[in-house]
Order: sequence, then structure tokens, then C-alpha cells
Amino acid sequence: MSPRQVVLAAAVLCALFAGTAAAHESKLSSTTELASNEQRAGSIRNMKVVGHADLGMRGYNADVWVHKQHAYVGSWGFGDWASGGEERFCPEPAKSGIAVVDTRDPANPRQVAKLQQPAGTSVEDVVVYTAKYGRQAGRDIAVGGIQVCGGSRYDTAIFRGLIAWDVTDPRRPVELGRRDTGCCTRGLHELEVQHRADLRRTFVYASVPTSEYADAASPTGRRDQSGKGDFRLIDVTDPRAPSETANWGVLRNQVAGLPGPGIGCDPDPIYGHSAEPSADGRRVFVAHWDSGFVDLDVTDPARPVYRGRTTYPSTADGDAHSSQWDEARSLLFTADEDFCKTSTSRTEKGWGFLRVFRPASAGGFTQIGTYRTPNATGTNDPGAGDFTIHNPLLDGTDLYVSWYSDGIRVLDTRNPAAIAEVAHFVPPAANNPVQPSQRGTLTNATQVWGVAYDKARGLVYGSDMNSGLWIVKRT
Repeated sequence: MSPRQVVLAAAVLCALFAGTAAAHESKLSSTTELASNEQRAGSIRNMKVVGHADLGMRGYNADVWVHKQHAYVGSWGFGDWASGGEERFCPEPAKSGIAVVDTRDPANPRQVAKLQQPAGTSVEDVVVYTAKYGRQAGRDIAVGGIQVCGGSRYDTAIFRGLIAWDVTDPRRPVELGRRDTGCCTRGLHELEVQHRADLRRTFVYASVPTSEYADAASPTGRRDQSGKGDFRLIDVTDPRAPSETANWGVLRNQVAGLPGPGIGCDPDPIYGHSAEPSADGRRVFVAHWDSGFVDLDVTDPARPVYRGRTTYPSTADGDAHSSQWDEARSLLFTADEDFCKTSTSRTEKGWGFLRVFRPASAGGFTQIGTYRTPNATGTNDPGAGDFTIHNPLLDGTDLYVSWYSDGIRVLDTRNPAAIAEVAHFVPPAANNPVQPSQRGTLTNATQVWGVAYDKARGLVYGSDMNSGLWIVKRT
């Protein structure tokens, strides 16, 4: 049986269908055509399917994290204020929340609990860790980023920010504390957690996107009413009382050369999307869309210091989304979430892809490599779907990447100037189970949002927006 036939057989057994996509605040795919039969079947190479949980076919699945053989799958919702508030995609509480899935038997994963966020909100990103310091040392803690999706961002009654839960017993999660990021952004989007051994403290490195957008209704003239930047450093040493230590923004901190030039069909130079800390927590790379990846020194966590940034070629579309820092080789692997496959004649053709940067001797970074899937090149018409890169995850020299309609890609980066794909898994497509009435927002294709890796067991986890959680293994 060929690899494609294997996936076709799995599709029949699981009785699955197609997917969805979302970009940042006012961006969603407008692809509405149906996926081909070949697309709906999925594909697989040098991997095998171990298990699958459809999560009750709730839809709107977001990022995935794995901790102590349990998977945590977020839930997204979206409020598009650029359209006058007409397009809203915010599941009811019964279909939202972070799904807690017991994968101790990976062939039979089962949901055992849920971390519920407030009604009218989205909890796209989640990180789970074992606390090292303070009164919660030894306890397992989950932190999730909360954003408004079901009402106006000016509605101060809707909580947005950070929520922490105790998941030491994953079947019985207990909410510990919250940190409200305040009006009038959507709230906290992506986040990472790192322990600071030198300070005996634990921090969340997070983004509160659009904090620096102009807003005439705000006393500061910007969406964040206190005038903060998009990057937030939050102390969660005591997760019962998270506290903000510092913030940073390309306008607030007025660094020469920033914001960068707006490029392409999504020319946003001040949008802060995510933050990637170094292993010691003293450095962080903030994805700042067309301003590139900003390198900050947070040795003193209360005073971030600008060190430099990556820059794009004059023809690049930009859209710095997320990254992974390779400690051993001092390399930054970056993902550009670019949905604009048909940019102008002055910009490169294709979807967003992977770039590799090395710190330059005079400061800043030098690009030394790239990787695109064949569908991401934009040279052919792959039909329905979104063929842009999303989130990378580095293990040694292996890079596991969620790539929306191109599923999970496994890349060999031993030669960063000539990256090679060594395996992939594209789940069979599943119809959007929510079926909102809004048009032009959901595609009928596979849409893998996140990827996680359980190194001890060699298991790769992927979260598909519609079909749920997939567990695969390299062969």
C-alpha cells in the first residue's frame, strides 16, 4: 500500500472531512473553492499515524502543547473590526476552551478535561510547565493567552490577558490567577515561558498585538490606553498573582530605523505577534511583522534593551510571525505568515516561508537560508487552502513545522543554507463543523495550526482547526 493509500484508508476509518484558516486581527483567508479529492485524502511520507482525537468535532482548534503525556489544544475565535464588526467567529463556551487530552495510550487519545476561558473570548496559545520557584514549585501550571472575540474590544467587561491554571491533576484543573492586559486591544495572543535560574523567577514572554495602533478614542491616542508596546514580560513565579514586569514597542521605545518599512499586501510595520526567549531567559526575539524579528536583551527584566533586528529584502512581503532560537549554533529560524500569494509586481510571489538568520558581527542579522514547500512557491495553483508556514519547533537540528494546508513538515537543518524536507504528514481534510453564516472566511481544506513533539516517545502532535488532534511518528 502506498503512503497516499495509507492516508486514504485512515480517512475512511476516521470518517473525516476539511478545514479553516486565520491570520492576524483583520486577516482571514478568502479562499472558498472546494478542495480536490486528492487534497481531501491528505498525504504522508516517512511517518505513520498513531492516534487521532476529533475533540467532539468542535472546530476552531488552535495551538497544541504536550506535557507529561497530555496534550493541551487551544480554541480560537475572531473579531474582525476592520469589517465594521460584521464578521465574528466566537464559539459558545460548550465548544471553546483548552481541551486536555490524555495520550498515555497514544493510539487511543481521549479528552479528560477542559480549561475554560471567559465567554466571548479566544484562548489560542497555551504553555504548560512545572513550576521551579515560589510556593507553587513542583506543581504543573498551564498559562493561556485570552483575547476578545465575541464583542467589542472597547467592552471593558470582557476580560482579556493571561490566565493560569493548576493542572497537576490534568483531569481536575483549577484556575489560579489572572492578569488583565486592559483596554482596548483584543488581548494577549502568543506566549512562551522561561525560568530565570539567576533570579529564581519564571516569566511569560508574550505579545499583546496592536497596542500601538492609532485610536482616537484612547487617552493615549493608541489602542492600549496606558501607552504600552506589544511585547509584554509577565512574572508568573506566583501564578496566583501574575504581574507585568516590562513592556516594549517599536513606537514606544523609539529606536532608530524602527518601525521598518511596510511591504507587500499586509504592510504593517508595528504589529507585534509573538516572542521567543533564549534558554536562559535573558534574550527574546519579538516577531514584529514588517519590522522583522527584534532582538531584545532582558537580562534586567524591568529594562529591555534593543540589540538589533532582522531585515527583509526589498521585494519581500514581510509578516514576521514566529521563530525558534538555536542556542548551539546561534541561528534564528523564522516563519513569515504571508497569505498574500499574489502580491504586486514589486514583491516576491508565493506564500509565507521559512528563513534562517545568523547574527552579524556589526549587529543585526544576515539571512543564510530559506525553505519553501512546493505549494508555498506560488508557481502553481494548488486549489483550496492556505499554503503559508505557521509555527516552527526546533529539536536539535530537526525542525517540526505546522504549515496550514501543507500539514506538518519535518526539516533537516544540519546545513542551514540547504535545508531538506525528510518527512511530512498532511491530515485528511474535515468539513468545518461550526459552519458560520459569514462568507469568505473558512476554506474547505486541511488546516494544521500547531505542532508539538514528545521527544521521550518520539511522537509528533498536530492540531488541525477542524479535525482535531493528530498523533504521528517518524518511521
